[in-house]
Amino acid sequence: MSYNAFSQGCSDAGFCSLGVLKNNTNDSVTLRNKKHVIDIGANYGLGEQNTSTINSYLEYLFNVNSWLSFQSKLTATYASGFLGSNFDIGDLYETVNYAPKQNSGNKLAFVAGVKIPLSRSNDKNSDGKSLPLDYQASIGTYDVITGLNYVVNKKWEFDAAVQVPVVQVNQNSYSPAEFSDPRVLKFVPTNDFKRKSDLLGRLGYYFYLQKDNVSVKPSLSLIYHVGEDSYVNIAGRRAAIIGSRGLTVNGSVVVTKNFNNGNRFEVVAEAPFKTRKVRPDGLTRDAVLNLQYSIVF
Repeated sequence: MSYNAFSQGCSDAGFCSLGVLKNNTNDSVTLRNKKHVIDIGANYGLGEQNTSTINSYLEYLFNVNSWLSFQSKLTATYASGFLGSNFDIGDLYETVNYAPKQNSGNKLAFVAGVKIPLSRSNDKNSDGKSLPLDYQASIGTYDVITGLNYVVNKKWEFDAAVQVPVVQVNQNSYSPAEFSDPRVLKFVPTNDFKRKSDLLGRLGYYFYLQKDNVSVKPSLSLIYHVGEDSYVNIAGRRAAIIGSRGLTVNGSVVVTKNFNNGNRFEVVAEAPFKTRKVRPDGLTRDAVLNLQYSIVF
């Protein structure tokens, strides 16, 4: 189990687990003479006010050659809590990965892509009231994502990335004033929510259990939300959500089991050392466990 895993712009918002930022120095071995990879994954999370979420995803990667690949990712979320339950498709990611040939044992790779929202973040409960973003499957933004991954001697890993919302189609109209339960005050109002960009920096180190064909990578991630998000208040004016800008620091562990046929099984656990004061985008997780199985052919 982990705490706040994939929050503050990770997983749900996208770029921490996308393309070459995802993790695996073994790709050059397991994908030798292979063109296709299908990833099936899901994570269970416990969010604000014990909101339970199951985030599932399906990825397909096509390797053009040893240095160029294209990847598609589709997400969906089921959320349940005291305000009701909701299931919806989330986002579609389309990315390209480029890894120029290196003369040393080091590996440098780049990723660029877009996130396309498949829902408008305004699903409602059984009473027809808009649910907070914690219950929504998408943040409702078209994003541009770029980043790089650099692995030194198959040991040290350095990541840097940026995710920028360029078109915002979020139509969420949640307001705590519509509900009588005092617990809704833990969810900040997000009527016509607008989100700012995120920056990522990450340092990781690989340990290899050669006998078991297992790799273990602990890492430290810094995610900076560059500005304060905003919403339209009851007076019809756009207002900043104070405290939504800031730094999140996460520690994580990724354990990957590689099978002889090239398939992989991956477990991710993560815990925060520091979080933003206010997280209106619904990405807060008190506990998360992520599992993924990859089929290579």
